[in-house]
Amino acid sequence: ALHRQRRAKRKGYVMKPMPSTAVKQANRQAIIDHLYRHGPSTKQHLQMTLGLSLPTITANLRDLEDEGLVGRGEPTESTGGRKAQTHVFAAKSHAAIGVRMRADGVTLVAVDLYGEVIARKRKRVSYRNTSDYYDMVGDFVTEFAGRVVRSGSQVLGIAFSIQGIVSPDGSAITFGQIVGNTGLTLEKLTRHIEFPALMIHDSDASAMAELWFDPSISDAVCIYLERRPGGAVIAHGTLYQGPNLSNGTVEHMCLVPGGKPCYCGQRGCMDPYCSPEALLEDGEGMPGFFSVLSQGERGHRKRFDEWMGYVAQAIVNIRSVIAGDVIIGGEAAQYLDDDMLTELKHRAESLSPFTTDFTLKKSICIEDQNTIGAALRFVRDYVDGICGRMRPLPRR
Repeated sequence: ALHRQRRAKRKGYVMKPMPSTAVKQANRQAIIDHLYRHGPSTKQHLQMTLGLSLPTITANLRDLEDEGLVGRGEPTESTGGRKAQTHVFAAKSHAAIGVRMRADGVTLVAVDLYGEVIARKRKRVSYRNTSDYYDMVGDFVTEFAGRVVRSGSQVLGIAFSIQGIVSPDGSAITFGQIVGNTGLTLEKLTRHIEFPALMIHDSDASAMAELWFDPSISDAVCIYLERRPGGAVIAHGTLYQGPNLSNGTVEHMCLVPGGKPCYCGQRGCMDPYCSPEALLEDGEGMPGFFSVLSQGERGHRKRFDEWMGYVAQAIVNIRSVIAGDVIIGGEAAQYLDDDMLTELKHRAESLSPFTTDFTLKKSICIEDQNTIGAALRFVRDYVDGICGRMRPLPRR
């Protein structure tokens, strides 16, 4: 706000002065934003960089320290005089918790205001669409949240990474055929949880993590080749879920009319053809498949070629609607090397009727990506609020 006033003055415009409360808020946000993005700074550096008076900076830093958002860093190296005190953004002052419920267990991850994992816990338990199961999950989350609080972080909220479509108002699961939880409400899921909570499709959550750790992404379709594939859409640097929160459900587009049955009840969907399960023989795992593939075994190469062909066709179909870049993630992506990704792009280009110019790259493929991405929904909103901007920028 202060910079806008200075620019307007240089150009000869007349602007009404900002109310004193607005000026104070703008000054506070400018200081937090600078510390968040650039790391430790002295008062003198903040003064030169932000153009604020030293008393203003001193008063704001004192208030921010009292609130726990700013802490004292290491003094600067001495140049002959007194060492200057640095001030740092307190990333662990707040945290958000992501929850993933799957057939074989529950995973909890807590992330700080930089999106860094500060706590993680897993519980091996079979998924059941029952009140007792959800109450158990609620107690597990509450216990974990208490541990996070005792470590010095305020919990912003609990975000559930869901294998299913969430209703437009975020209050229920409207399609949950994978684990049989269609109709599950957020209210039922959080009866034993006293923190704010939300649900997000697991592919959208994974895309949130892509955006957070690589803010240079502008327009892209994320294709997650999990055992149950999924997708997400990024438009203008933002996750675009659409009015019914079901954008990017590429797994149910038809690849082979009348083909293999899909769990959704239709036939020929992308899911049974592009799932990594299509690569595996009975009892075979992904590491074993790719190990044998690397040795040139013909049967494995044939299955891989067929699978790559279907994934390439899916990419072409998707890009005929959304002509952005393509991010390949999920379990299978972890085993795709650069040569395989280049081959996949060439296959897609050869199937496209148009001249194409797009980037195909691998996802960040971090552990518990969709669980972290779910938690980042709370972190993003909080950081936006204290820094006064719409989305996190590259930090430090």
